[in-house]
Amino acid sequence: MSSGLFKPSERYKLVGSLLRIRVAVYIVAGVPILLAPSVSAQARIGGLVTVLVAAGTPYILRRNHRYAGLRFAAVVDLIVSYVIWLMFPWATGISLFLALGSVAVAVFLSPPKSAERIAALAVGLELSKIGAVVAGLVAPGVAAPSEVTEIGILFARTFALGGSYLLFRTIDSYIHRLTVAADTGSERYRRLMDTAPMAYLVQIDSKIVYGNAAAERLLHRQVADLVGLSLVDLVTPADRERLQICMHTAIERFESVSLENLSVHVVGPDECWVDIVCSVIHHGRDLALQIALRDRSGQRRAEIDLDRTRDDYQQFFEQIPVALYRSLPDGTITKANAALLELFGAETEADVVQFSANEMYVDIADREHLAQLLEDSDVVVGFEQRMYRLDGQTIWVRDTSRRIETEDGVVYEGAMVDITSRRAIEDELWARAAQQEAAATIGQIALDSDDIAGVLGDITELVAHVLGTEGVVLLQRQAGGDFMLTGAGAGLDLSPESVTPVADRAHMTAAPVVLRTDAEVRFAAPMLADRGIESCAAVMVPGVDTDFGTLIAVAADDRVFTGDDINFLLSVANVLAAAIDRSVAQTRLKDLLRSKDAFVASVSHELRTPLTVVTGMAHELSERWMNLNDDELGEFTSLLVEQSRDMSDLIDDLLVAAQSNIGNVAVRHVPVSLDREIDGVLAGFSDTGASSIVVHTSSSNVTADPIRVRQILRNLITNALRYGGPNIEIVTSKEPGTWAVEVIDDGDGIPSEDHDRVFVAYERAHKSAVLPGSVGLGLTVSLTLAELMEGSLTYRFEERCEFRL
Repeated sequence: MSSGLFKPSERYKLVGSLLRIRVAVYIVAGVPILLAPSVSAQARIGGLVTVLVAAGTPYILRRNHRYAGLRFAAVVDLIVSYVIWLMFPWATGISLFLALGSVAVAVFLSPPKSAERIAALAVGLELSKIGAVVAGLVAPGVAAPSEVTEIGILFARTFALGGSYLLFRTIDSYIHRLTVAADTGSERYRRLMDTAPMAYLVQIDSKIVYGNAAAERLLHRQVADLVGLSLVDLVTPADRERLQICMHTAIERFESVSLENLSVHVVGPDECWVDIVCSVIHHGRDLALQIALRDRSGQRRAEIDLDRTRDDYQQFFEQIPVALYRSLPDGTITKANAALLELFGAETEADVVQFSANEMYVDIADREHLAQLLEDSDVVVGFEQRMYRLDGQTIWVRDTSRRIETEDGVVYEGAMVDITSRRAIEDELWARAAQQEAAATIGQIALDSDDIAGVLGDITELVAHVLGTEGVVLLQRQAGGDFMLTGAGAGLDLSPESVTPVADRAHMTAAPVVLRTDAEVRFAAPMLADRGIESCAAVMVPGVDTDFGTLIAVAADDRVFTGDDINFLLSVANVLAAAIDRSVAQTRLKDLLRSKDAFVASVSHELRTPLTVVTGMAHELSERWMNLNDDELGEFTSLLVEQSRDMSDLIDDLLVAAQSNIGNVAVRHVPVSLDREIDGVLAGFSDTGASSIVVHTSSSNVTADPIRVRQILRNLITNALRYGGPNIEIVTSKEPGTWAVEVIDDGDGIPSEDHDRVFVAYERAHKSAVLPGSVGLGLTVSLTLAELMEGSLTYRFEERCEFRL
């Protein structure tokens, strides 16, 4: 060996095997001897103790003096063998143990092949001796050895002792030379370690005995300060147990054992972290523990900084108020911070990562579009999308994300901001702008067309589009309380009966009605709910005297009708009211124009007929008055009077109608006898044709204008004669505080659809071509005069036609 410091594990294993062989031989040789009949009990006990001491002493010495070598153990073994020889002079085989001890030392100090030869020779010779001795002791009938034999045994003992002594001296001399060589190798080792760049410590019996210059620089201590200490004392308490386990393992296994990340106390403010490798070596004649120390303080500080950075990043990731996430391209969510959990209504990260990101998109096409953008450009800024919260609520988020390639593959990292409120405001502004534009368009539609049905249909369709509802309908109130539905939504199959409850509610409250949920709709309008309507809003379409109808928007979901929506519906209702009012006015104007033409024609006819008669009579009288007798003159005079009276009556009605429009009709309030006025009026009707007039009157006095009473009675009787049946009755009756005059005929009466128009100026309820035409002012004038005299004029038909004054 070139050095005194080396790794002896293989040779120690060989020596340990030889020691175990020696123990086995003790047992084989000693047990039969101790059991021989000639051996006393005291000798047995002494022999057993001696055998145990001889077998165990080298082991004990080796275990307690781990680094002292085997030289002392070999000497003890020689002495013990000699003692056994003296105690049992007949046990020549005891010399085997001396030989085995010498062989063990020789094997330890000799080349491997020489050691094997020596061991084989010694074991063979001594086993033959043991066999002879054992056979002589236990074989029955064998005689005691003779003196010659005893002398031979004595010489053999002496020779064996002398040979062992010479062998021991030879070994001792060899060990001395080896020690000198080991000391030389140790110096060489020290010089090599002193210049090594890596720090080394040598520790014997848990005490540092050597350290190189690199160790001084690493530990910031002088070697003199390190000697006598233990490396265990230099590390922090948290790492001491790990270091002790490492050192013990290296000694037990004679193997190199490494340990990382040890924190070492050093002089100064900086911390020192090292990795060590422990190895068992020879140091002179002793076993030592060589400890190599590699400085990893910089790496450790970098690791600490990295851990701190990771902690800071994690803290930043968790505390930042922006929702952060990490997901895989397949939709798996791998990371989510607290803001993201709050955004999606989750309590823990596990609540979110159990879902796929694909499941959280309202429209999966948004996720696919985002993934494609990331594949194309790696970074996407401000991608807006609708997503589901865990409670099912829909929100708008603005996503800024990037595509990252990691060791595990591609991941998406991003930040989300809740923009639901902003989008709601934007949507509201867009909706308001659309509503304002629609309101202007609706007004233009109403002005551009005279087709009111088409206008209503176009307007309701446009309103449904702007509000985004399934339909908008206009429920118009007709005469008699009936309804007409306009603009029903496509596919909803709405009927007037289905929306009437909502319209009635708006009509009764005179305010907008909003049903927000399916439950409210089902309660207020079950037929609407049966048709799939879950929310609706209704506003009145105002009119001058009465409402035109109700504008109703219906939706198949729980739509929230905002205040702007209601205001939009109200503005549309006002436009519809104006359009309807304009249509009614146009219709009325057309009717008035037609009435005017009919009036002019009727007046012309009504005046021309008597005027023609009067003119003809006047010419006849002018030319033939001398040739006419008294009867003919009387007849001519009567015709002139009658035709003049008809013209006078017509002119009176025209005057009353004209004056009533400007509020300039005057009446008197004087006592009037109704029966007398009836008789006077009837006297003017000299020719009633095929009709018969029956009068049922009684003495009746009222306060009125006699001229106006006669004018009313004349109009009623004339109307009955012209349009009524052949049987006419005039009846007076007394009521509390008043008198009534009824003109009754058995004619067909006025059609029911014209009842409301019977007292309208220039309206003629009778359309028959065979009946004579009229101006259409008689009943209107009669009603006006009756009201001016604080009376009334009504019409009804119950099997007979009846006007009641």
